[in-house]
Amino acid sequence: MNLWKRGFLEIVSEILSSVLYSPLKKSGIVAKCNLDPRACSKYLSVMQSLDLITKLKDDSSFSITKKGTDFVQKYGKLVGIIEKDLEKLNSSN
Repeated sequence: MNLWKRGFLEIVSEILSSVLYSPLKKSGIVAKCNLDPRACSKYLSVMQSLDLITKLKDDSSFSITKKGTDFVQKYGKLVGIIEKDLEKLNSSN
């Protein structure tokens, strides 16, 4: 259980990770990421504007872009660095 609410970047990362290997419709993203449908719509709109995801015209699914894939990789590295530091802090207390 997290000690705090998810932030913008964490939610963006979760959405991108949910469509990393196959496109999903909004309802699938809502379910996988545990988001309110209205909040999900806002995130998807912003993410489309930032070219992190694209909406497929044939079935209205969302797919990750190259920029989105780069974001997931870099965000994962950052989280890994911070988690290592947090482990060190916890073991020293």
